[in-house]
Amino acid sequence: MVASSSVEGELKEKIKELRAENATLRKAAGIKSKEVIKKSESNAEGSDPDVDDYKETGIVRLVISRGGWLAVFLVSLSLTSLVMTGFENTLEKHIELAYFVPLMIGHGGNAGGQTLGTVLSAMARGQIGKNDWFSVLVKECAVGLGTGSCVGVATLPLLMALKIPTHISVAIMLTMPFLTVLAAGLAAILPFACHAVGFDPSVVAAPAMTTLVDVGGILVYFLTAQIVFRYFGIALS
Repeated sequence: MVASSSVEGELKEKIKELRAENATLRKAAGIKSKEVIKKSESNAEGSDPDVDDYKETGIVRLVISRGGWLAVFLVSLSLTSLVMTGFENTLEKHIELAYFVPLMIGHGGNAGGQTLGTVLSAMARGQIGKNDWFSVLVKECAVGLGTGSCVGVATLPLLMALKIPTHISVAIMLTMPFLTVLAAGLAAILPFACHAVGFDPSVVAAPAMTTLVDVGGILVYFLTAQIVFRYFGIALS
């Protein structure tokens, strides 16, 4: 009976010790979890100083920081007219191509805007870091290829309803995937590039993406059209 009481007492003491250890571990884990969350939030806020200082930032400062970049990229947009001039003879022969230039530019901007918003949001939340640039680039290009292919097929009923010639319809449908991949790739990599050189991606990445996609998109459109026209045996000019 004495031995049984002794064993029972030892068990009770052991249970108390385990409970105490468990409580200590839980407390430590809770503190560590809070520290990790706080550090993640701090990193996310620190990655974009213009966002967390927005209320304290004056209008003049915002005008200067944004206006300068907009002026730079406005000048860069002049490359669009140079590309158009380079394909002037093709446009004169196939004026239908010009009708879809705004469509291509708009689609490229929309596709790039989606990707850019996604990447910047993931950066702000600490879900991706500067070393994740390659995986993000590959992933977004793959997504761009998929969405671009879907959109290209979806334009077929519109092209048929407008009675667009077959060779131009094919050029438009084939341009969509390439253009979407270009837009997604640029939008995915530009935030990382801005961080690497010390620029604010929320200010620089969007206009840079728009400028590059506009110029690159028109170039891809006309080059694709030339390849398709040659395939159909149609003169370019």
